[in-house]
Amino acid sequence: MCYPIITVGELDYWIYGGRQMFLVDLRGPEAFSRSHLKGAVNIPFEELEDRLEELPVGTPIVFYCTRGSQSMLACNHLVDRGYQVVNVAGGLTAYRGKYLIQE
Repeated sequence: MCYPIITVGELDYWIYGGRQMFLVDLRGPEAFSRSHLKGAVNIPFEELEDRLEELPVGTPIVFYCTRGSQSMLACNHLVDRGYQVVNVAGGLTAYRGKYLIQE
């Protein structure tokens, strides 16, 4: 189970640079509606297994959650299935960049 783990600062740089990725927020819909990162798709962790058809094959899937634990579990689960996954360490709690959308 080997996959990249990036910091929130690296994620900010990836978004700024327009890096190709599929950004997934694993938090629930209420938390997502309050705040999320620009370009993120909301797939709550509890629904991930039932929504695998929404995940692209061949594009890095960048997972984040509140603190990084659920995104780590998602990466562990999907890397063995052949998905290109990336975990954002520290989750949204650690994010201080300019791509946070708050409603």
